[in-house]
Amino acid sequence: FKLIKALAFIHKMDGLSDNDFRDYYEKNHAPLASSLLSFEGYERNYINTELNPLYSSLGSISIFKYKSMKSLEIVSKQMLSDAGDTLRDDELKFMDASKNYFVLTESKQFTEKKFNKKIFYSANSENDLNLLDSFSGINKISNNLFIEPNKSIGIAEYGINQNVSFDTLKHLMQEHPQALIASCIS
Repeated sequence: FKLIKALAFIHKMDGLSDNDFRDYYEKNHAPLASSLLSFEGYERNYINTELNPLYSSLGSISIFKYKSMKSLEIVSKQMLSDAGDTLRDDELKFMDASKNYFVLTESKQFTEKKFNKKIFYSANSENDLNLLDSFSGINKISNNLFIEPNKSIGIAEYGINQNVSFDTLKHLMQEHPQALIASCIS
């Protein structure tokens, strides 16, 4: 089945550790957002900056899932209301909102399985969407094709199986340093 996903690249406020960012997001912002907006799916994928040194300011890739464009429009309207103002005020307590951005994607889901850890890989071509397919211990979740592509066409999303070896992940990161490894909470 297909979903509309907004992948939001959320940056940490300067000086905030990975743990402090995650704690505030989980204990304050995520519950607040869930109480104010009509999400059909909401997950946070936290970036470990030790594993992803190229992305030291990135705190999370947050995914907002919608079954239709109409569902997305409902949340967009909610964000233009007082609820959106409340969320934007809260963001200033732990995010560098000036660096945040999102991409809208259409995503065919290859699996319904939930993963505690994920890999995100920005793709500039159809071939790039499948570059990590040969690594053992990871499963393709979706290709997340941009609705309005520019230089990139999408972001491949993989789940990391619990039995994957550290050597496999180390090799993957050496071969593809732009791959992002994240811890997932939904």
